[in-house]
Amino acid sequence: MSTWIVGGGAIGMAAATKARQTDTNVYMVSSQTQPQLPSGITHQRTADWQWHNVQTALNSLPLPTRVVVATGMLSNGEQRPEKRVEDVKPDALLAAFQANTLLPMAVLQHLTSRLSRQDKMQALVVSAKVGSIQDNRLGGWYAYRASKAAINMLVKTTAVEWQRRFPLAAVGSYHPGTTDSPLSQPFQAGLPAGQLKTPAEAAEHLWHVLTELNTADASGQFWNWDGTVLPW
Repeated sequence: MSTWIVGGGAIGMAAATKARQTDTNVYMVSSQTQPQLPSGITHQRTADWQWHNVQTALNSLPLPTRVVVATGMLSNGEQRPEKRVEDVKPDALLAAFQANTLLPMAVLQHLTSRLSRQDKMQALVVSAKVGSIQDNRLGGWYAYRASKAAINMLVKTTAVEWQRRFPLAAVGSYHPGTTDSPLSQPFQAGLPAGQLKTPAEAAEHLWHVLTELNTADASGQFWNWDGTVLPW
Protein backbone atom coordinates (compact mmCIF):
# COMPACT_ATOMS: atom_id res chain seq x y z
CA MET A 1 0.00 0.00 0.00
CA SER A 2 1.37 3.41 -0.94
CA THR A 3 0.35 6.99 -0.24
CA TRP A 4 1.03 10.28 -1.96
CA ILE A 5 1.03 13.48 0.08
CA VAL A 6 1.12 16.46 -2.28
CA GLY A 7 2.14 19.58 -0.37
CA GLY A 8 4.73 20.04 2.35
CA GLY A 9 2.91 22.46 4.65
CA ALA A 10 1.76 21.81 8.20
CA ILE A 11 -1.10 19.49 7.28
CA GLY A 12 0.92 17.75 4.58
CA MET A 13 3.79 17.00 6.95
CA ALA A 14 1.43 15.72 9.65
CA ALA A 15 -0.49 13.61 7.13
CA ALA A 16 2.75 12.05 5.88
CA THR A 17 3.71 11.16 9.45
CA LYS A 18 0.29 9.63 10.03
CA ALA A 19 0.43 7.70 6.76
CA ARG A 20 3.80 6.22 7.69
CA GLN A 21 2.20 4.50 10.69
CA THR A 22 0.22 2.17 8.44
CA ASP A 23 1.60 2.43 4.90
CA THR A 24 4.99 1.08 3.89
CA ASN A 25 5.52 3.44 0.96
CA VAL A 26 4.82 7.12 1.59
CA TYR A 27 5.82 9.79 -0.91
CA MET A 28 5.72 13.51 -0.23
CA VAL A 29 5.71 15.84 -3.22
CA SER A 30 6.71 19.45 -2.61
CA SER A 31 8.63 22.27 -4.25
CA GLN A 32 11.08 22.75 -1.38
CA THR A 33 13.51 20.58 0.52
CA GLN A 34 12.07 18.92 3.62
CA PRO A 35 14.82 18.58 6.24
CA GLN A 36 12.31 17.61 8.97
CA LEU A 37 10.75 14.79 6.99
CA PRO A 38 10.35 11.67 9.16
CA SER A 39 12.42 8.63 8.24
CA GLY A 40 10.83 6.20 5.86
CA ILE A 41 9.14 8.88 3.76
CA THR A 42 10.41 9.48 0.24
CA HIS A 43 10.57 13.11 -0.88
CA GLN A 44 9.84 13.83 -4.52
CA ARG A 45 10.65 17.42 -5.39
CA THR A 46 8.91 19.34 -8.14
CA ALA A 47 10.66 22.29 -9.77
CA ASP A 48 7.64 24.46 -8.94
CA TRP A 49 3.87 24.18 -8.74
CA GLN A 50 3.23 24.71 -12.43
CA TRP A 51 0.89 22.18 -14.05
CA HIS A 52 3.43 20.38 -16.26
CA ASN A 53 6.14 20.23 -13.60
CA VAL A 54 3.76 18.77 -11.01
CA GLN A 55 2.67 16.03 -13.39
CA THR A 56 6.27 15.31 -14.36
CA ALA A 57 7.21 14.84 -10.70
CA LEU A 58 4.25 12.51 -10.12
CA ASN A 59 4.99 10.43 -13.19
CA SER A 60 8.06 8.87 -11.59
CA LEU A 61 6.09 7.59 -8.58
CA PRO A 62 4.20 4.28 -8.36
CA LEU A 63 0.42 4.55 -8.57
CA PRO A 64 -0.85 5.12 -5.01
CA THR A 65 -3.77 3.62 -3.16
CA ARG A 66 -4.27 6.78 -1.08
CA VAL A 67 -3.74 10.42 -2.03
CA VAL A 68 -3.91 13.64 -0.03
CA VAL A 69 -3.57 16.95 -1.87
CA ALA A 70 -2.77 19.46 0.86
CA THR A 71 -1.70 22.58 -0.96
CA GLY A 72 -3.21 26.03 -0.74
CA MET A 73 -2.77 29.75 -0.27
CA LEU A 74 -4.89 32.24 1.66
CA SER A 75 -2.58 35.23 1.75
CA ASN A 76 1.04 36.21 1.23
CA GLY A 77 3.21 39.23 1.81
CA GLU A 78 1.57 41.14 -1.04
CA GLN A 79 -2.09 40.20 -0.78
CA ARG A 80 -4.58 39.75 2.02
CA PRO A 81 -8.12 38.33 1.94
CA GLU A 82 -10.43 40.94 0.45
CA LYS A 83 -13.10 42.55 2.61
CA ARG A 84 -14.87 44.44 -0.20
CA VAL A 85 -15.40 44.11 -3.94
CA GLU A 86 -13.16 47.13 -4.40
CA ASP A 87 -10.26 45.16 -2.90
CA VAL A 88 -10.30 42.45 -5.59
CA LYS A 89 -7.22 42.46 -7.84
CA PRO A 90 -6.72 40.35 -10.97
CA ASP A 91 -3.25 39.20 -9.90
CA ALA A 92 -4.58 38.04 -6.53
CA LEU A 93 -7.38 36.09 -8.20
CA LEU A 94 -4.95 34.39 -10.56
CA ALA A 95 -2.54 33.51 -7.74
CA ALA A 96 -5.34 32.01 -5.65
CA PHE A 97 -6.61 29.92 -8.54
CA GLN A 98 -3.10 28.72 -9.37
CA ALA A 99 -2.50 27.49 -5.81
CA ASN A 100 -5.98 26.36 -4.80
CA THR A 101 -7.53 25.16 -8.04
CA LEU A 102 -5.09 24.45 -10.86
CA LEU A 103 -2.53 22.58 -8.77
CA PRO A 104 -4.98 20.05 -7.26
CA MET A 105 -6.62 19.59 -10.66
CA ALA A 106 -3.24 18.78 -12.21
CA VAL A 107 -2.94 15.96 -9.68
CA LEU A 108 -6.44 14.65 -10.42
CA GLN A 109 -5.80 14.71 -14.16
CA HIS A 110 -2.55 12.81 -13.69
CA LEU A 111 -4.23 10.16 -11.55
CA THR A 112 -7.01 9.78 -14.11
CA SER A 113 -4.45 9.12 -16.85
CA ARG A 114 -2.98 6.20 -14.87
CA LEU A 115 -6.03 4.59 -13.29
CA SER A 116 -7.62 1.43 -14.63
CA ARG A 117 -11.02 -0.02 -13.88
CA GLN A 118 -9.48 -2.51 -11.44
CA ASP A 119 -7.53 0.06 -9.38
CA LYS A 120 -8.72 0.94 -5.90
CA MET A 121 -7.90 4.44 -4.71
CA GLN A 122 -8.98 6.87 -1.99
CA ALA A 123 -8.18 10.55 -2.58
CA LEU A 124 -8.93 13.73 -0.66
CA VAL A 125 -8.30 17.28 -1.80
CA VAL A 126 -7.96 19.71 1.10
CA SER A 127 -10.43 22.52 0.46
CA ALA A 128 -12.11 24.92 2.89
CA LYS A 129 -15.59 25.46 4.25
CA VAL A 130 -15.56 29.02 2.92
CA GLY A 131 -15.62 27.44 -0.54
CA SER A 132 -19.20 26.34 0.07
CA ILE A 133 -21.54 28.55 -1.96
CA GLN A 134 -24.58 27.57 0.09
CA ASP A 135 -22.80 28.26 3.39
CA ASN A 136 -21.51 31.71 2.36
CA ARG A 137 -23.27 34.13 4.71
CA LEU A 138 -20.42 36.45 5.64
CA GLY A 139 -19.01 37.42 2.24
CA GLY A 140 -15.46 38.68 1.78
CA TRP A 141 -12.36 36.63 0.99
CA TYR A 142 -13.25 36.77 -2.70
CA ALA A 143 -10.21 35.11 -4.27
CA TYR A 144 -9.90 32.37 -1.65
CA ARG A 145 -13.63 31.56 -1.64
CA ALA A 146 -13.84 31.48 -5.43
CA SER A 147 -10.76 29.31 -5.90
CA LYS A 148 -11.95 26.82 -3.27
CA ALA A 149 -15.45 26.74 -4.76
CA ALA A 150 -13.84 26.03 -8.13
CA ILE A 151 -11.77 23.09 -6.88
CA ASN A 152 -14.86 21.72 -5.14
CA MET A 153 -16.66 21.68 -8.49
CA LEU A 154 -13.69 20.04 -10.20
CA VAL A 155 -13.48 17.37 -7.50
CA LYS A 156 -17.22 16.67 -7.78
CA THR A 157 -17.04 16.44 -11.56
CA THR A 158 -14.01 14.16 -11.38
CA ALA A 159 -15.86 11.92 -8.92
CA VAL A 160 -18.80 11.60 -11.32
CA GLU A 161 -16.44 10.55 -14.11
CA TRP A 162 -14.49 8.15 -11.91
CA GLN A 163 -17.70 6.41 -10.84
CA ARG A 164 -18.27 5.50 -14.49
CA ARG A 165 -14.70 4.72 -15.50
CA PHE A 166 -13.05 3.64 -12.24
CA PRO A 167 -15.73 2.35 -9.84
CA LEU A 168 -13.17 1.39 -7.17
CA ALA A 169 -11.64 4.88 -7.01
CA ALA A 170 -13.14 7.56 -4.75
CA VAL A 171 -12.32 11.25 -4.44
CA GLY A 172 -13.72 14.02 -2.26
CA SER A 173 -13.10 17.54 -0.99
CA TYR A 174 -12.15 17.99 2.65
CA HIS A 175 -12.37 20.85 5.15
CA PRO A 176 -9.72 20.34 7.88
CA GLY A 177 -11.04 22.97 10.27
CA THR A 178 -8.82 25.77 11.52
CA THR A 179 -5.35 24.29 11.85
CA ASP A 180 -2.35 25.92 13.48
CA SER A 181 -0.21 26.69 10.44
CA PRO A 182 1.43 29.64 8.68
CA LEU A 183 -1.71 29.92 6.52
CA SER A 184 -4.00 30.48 9.51
CA GLN A 185 -1.69 32.30 11.93
CA PRO A 186 -2.64 35.84 10.83
CA PHE A 187 -6.30 34.98 11.50
CA GLN A 188 -6.14 33.07 14.78
CA ALA A 189 -6.87 35.98 17.11
CA GLY A 190 -10.31 35.70 18.66
CA LEU A 191 -10.89 32.05 17.81
CA PRO A 192 -13.13 30.27 20.33
CA ALA A 193 -11.31 28.02 22.77
CA GLY A 194 -10.77 24.56 21.36
CA GLN A 195 -11.39 25.51 17.73
CA LEU A 196 -7.71 25.63 16.72
CA LYS A 197 -6.33 22.18 15.89
CA THR A 198 -2.71 21.10 15.91
CA PRO A 199 -1.44 19.67 12.61
CA ALA A 200 -1.32 16.22 14.23
CA GLU A 201 -4.97 16.49 15.28
CA ALA A 202 -5.93 17.67 11.80
CA ALA A 203 -4.09 14.71 10.26
CA GLU A 204 -5.89 12.24 12.53
CA HIS A 205 -9.29 13.55 11.45
CA LEU A 206 -8.24 13.64 7.79
CA TRP A 207 -6.98 10.08 7.89
CA HIS A 208 -10.23 8.82 9.39
CA VAL A 209 -12.26 10.41 6.58
CA LEU A 210 -9.81 9.24 3.91
CA THR A 211 -9.91 5.61 4.97
CA GLU A 212 -13.73 5.67 4.97
CA LEU A 213 -13.85 6.63 1.27
CA ASN A 214 -14.64 3.10 0.21
CA THR A 215 -18.11 3.30 -1.29
CA ALA A 216 -19.65 5.02 -4.28
CA ASP A 217 -21.79 7.12 -1.94
CA ALA A 218 -18.68 8.46 -0.18
CA SER A 219 -17.09 9.66 -3.41
CA GLY A 220 -17.94 13.12 -4.68
CA GLN A 221 -18.77 14.56 -1.26
CA PHE A 222 -17.52 17.66 0.56
CA TRP A 223 -16.36 16.30 3.90
CA ASN A 224 -16.02 18.22 7.13
CA TRP A 225 -13.21 17.35 9.53
CA ASP A 226 -15.65 15.55 11.84
CA GLY A 227 -16.90 13.19 9.14
CA THR A 228 -20.12 15.04 8.37
CA VAL A 229 -20.98 16.20 4.86
CA LEU A 230 -20.89 19.91 4.04
CA PRO A 231 -23.13 21.61 1.46
CA TRP A 232 -21.52 22.56 -1.82
